[in-house]
Amino acid sequence: MRDQLKGLLVSMRQLRSFVVLPILALVLALAFSACGPEDDVSPPPAATPQVVRAERASPPAATAQPTPEATVEPTPAATARPTASPAATPAPTQEPTPTPEPTAEATPTATATATPEATPEPDPTEEPTPPAPAFAEAFQGVQGIVDPSNFGWPREVEGLNGVVSIPAKPLSIITASVGHDEMTLAIVPIERLIAVGGSSKNATYSNVADLLQEKTEISRDPETIIAQEPDIMVTSPFFSADGIAALTKAGIPVIQTELTQGPEARINNILLMGYIYGEEARAVAFAAEVRERYESLVAVTGAVEEQPRVLALTQFGDKIWTAGKDSTEGGVISAAGGLNVAAEAGIEGNQTTSLEGVIAMNPEVIVIAQPVEFGANEFRQSLLENEALAELPAVKNEAIYVVESKHFTTLSYWNIRGAEDLARILWPDALGDSERPPFSLAE
Repeated sequence: MRDQLKGLLVSMRQLRSFVVLPILALVLALAFSACGPEDDVSPPPAATPQVVRAERASPPAATAQPTPEATVEPTPAATARPTASPAATPAPTQEPTPTPEPTAEATPTATATATPEATPEPDPTEEPTPPAPAFAEAFQGVQGIVDPSNFGWPREVEGLNGVVSIPAKPLSIITASVGHDEMTLAIVPIERLIAVGGSSKNATYSNVADLLQEKTEISRDPETIIAQEPDIMVTSPFFSADGIAALTKAGIPVIQTELTQGPEARINNILLMGYIYGEEARAVAFAAEVRERYESLVAVTGAVEEQPRVLALTQFGDKIWTAGKDSTEGGVISAAGGLNVAAEAGIEGNQTTSLEGVIAMNPEVIVIAQPVEFGANEFRQSLLENEALAELPAVKNEAIYVVESKHFTTLSYWNIRGAEDLARILWPDALGDSERPPFSLAE
C-alpha cells in the first residue's frame, strides 16, 4: 500500500512538470517576441532546454507508464508552438531603416534658401537702356563724337591727336587757347575753367578777357598745367605734341580740336565741346543762339544784288599780309556780304603780298584787322598816302577801315560779331549803327 502511494505521488509530480514547463516556455517566448531586434537571438536557445528537460524526465516514469503517456503526447505539441512564434519575429528588424528620413529633409531646405540670392544679378543688365535724352538727335553726325548714342561715362571723342576716352564729367578744365576759352565760357560755368593762358586775359586778343582777370595764369609748359590738376584739357592744333604726351602720361586726357570756320563747322565745334564737357543741353541751346544770329545776318547781306570787293590787310614789320580762301577773315567778309578778292586771286589762308599784289586785286574796301597797339592806324595812313595806290577805289574813296581785330581773327563764334561789324560798314542803310547784344554765357 505504501509503495502504491509513493508511485502515485511520483506520477503526480511528473505530471506537474509536464504541465508547468510548457506554460513557462510559452510565456518566455511571448516575452522575447515583444522585445526589440536586439533580443531576437536569445529566445530559441531558452526554449530548447525546456524540451530537453521534459525528455530527460521521462525515464523515471517507467514505474507508472500508463498514466504519463496520455499527458506526454499533448506536451510536445504545446512546446512546439512557442518555438514557431520566435521564427516570425525577424520581420520587425526591417523597421529601423526609415530612421534616416529626417536627415534627408534637411538637405533640400539648405539648397532652397541659397537659390533666391542669385536672382538679383540680372538687374544691372537692364539699366543701360534708359530713354534717349531730348537733345540726342542734335549730336547725330557731329564730327569727333565716336558714339553719338552714348551720353554716359566714360565716353570717347576723336581729336587731331586720336581717340581719347573721357572717364567722367570734367569739373576742372584748361584749354591754353583763346578761342577754346571763349567757347568754353559759353558752355560751362566760369568756375570750371580753372586756369588760362596770358593771351586769354589780354583784351587785345580775347573777347572774354574781362571775365578772366582773376583766373590763375599758366603757360604751355606741361608742368604748370599738371600743377593745376585739371580733369581734362581741350586745346588747339598749335599745342606741341611733346606737351600732349607729357600731359597724357600724367593721366590728364588731352583733346586737340581745330576750330574751323563756316556756319556748319562753327555749330559742330560748339556741340563737340558740349559733349566733351557733359553739357549737351546747354550746347544745343547755344548752338541755336549762334545759328539764329548768323542766319539773321545773312538774311540781310545775302539779299544784296552786287557784292563790294573787300581785301583784308595787316602789316607786321616790313611785310604785308592778306587773308584768302578758308581764312578766318575771309569767312567774316563772306558773311558780311562782301567778295573776298584775295580768295578770288587764288590766295589760300593767310599769306604775304606786295603793293603790286594789292593793286592787282583792285579792292573797293580795305579792312585792317590789326590791333591799334601794333600800328593799325599808322598802316592805314601809309596806304592812303602811298602814291602808287592812289588810283585804287579803296584809297580814292578812303574806304580803309581799322576794325576790331579780335572779332576778325578769333577762331570762336565771336567772328560772327566781326561779320556784323563789317556788314554795318558795307550796308549802313540796311543794318544801321546799332550793335547786337553780347552772346549769352553759361550759368
